[in-house]
Amino acid sequence: MAQNLQLPASNSVCPSDMVEIEGNFCPLVRETCIYNVDIHGNHLPGPGSTMISCGEFKPTICLTTNLIHKHFCIDKYEFPNKEGQVPQDWMTWYDAKNSCEAEGKRMCTDSEWTMAAEGPNMHPLPYGDGFHRDSTACNFDRIVTGMKLDVFQSKKPNDETSQKLRSLLIPSGSMSRCVSDYGVYDMSGNLDEWTINESGQPYQSALKGGHIWHVRNAARPSTTAHGPTFAWYETSGRCCANPRN
Repeated sequence: MAQNLQLPASNSVCPSDMVEIEGNFCPLVRETCIYNVDIHGNHLPGPGSTMISCGEFKPTICLTTNLIHKHFCIDKYEFPNKEGQVPQDWMTWYDAKNSCEAEGKRMCTDSEWTMAAEGPNMHPLPYGDGFHRDSTACNFDRIVTGMKLDVFQSKKPNDETSQKLRSLLIPSGSMSRCVSDYGVYDMSGNLDEWTINESGQPYQSALKGGHIWHVRNAARPSTTAHGPTFAWYETSGRCCANPRN
């Protein structure tokens, strides 16, 4: 199906720390994973699944002509949206919502976040060529050596395990190739980002982008199993805003 694609607009209607996104969003797609990979990048046997770490995607196919026009601003980096600063972890959905609103912004919907990650050509991955998983581009598939680490011992923001996990995060924008075609950074890996779950089921909250470990780390998938009061070493956010007139 032919796509109605637009290039990124200028930033004149968005604050300087945000990226303007305008175009048509496809709400119903078919994504195909050619093969899955292990944490070392080795091909796994059997058919590929988009539900786990996909090594290579086929081009995404839009399955509807009912495209949704969107025009919004999104933070260039994970909260607090400061280049060179390690993003905030241990945020609940409410923390992310309140932090955005305190800055005169708002939370992103999951479809806004997805569109910013996919770029104008609906790339399954928000970096590189958009089709091939590459742990050298973004902060995921971390292999930890010489550090005793059990993530389930991360129980409070500043306990020993949480501090060790925080040490694995990278400053925002420091991996220059971890950027979507729209120019939004670190949308894969580092920390999961809270969004508004537009389906409302089972919660109003959804996490996008994946984190430092060997998870999906792609543009479309959402984790909806956690309610809005959930916070852990992996949870952060990113703000959106309506364009200025």
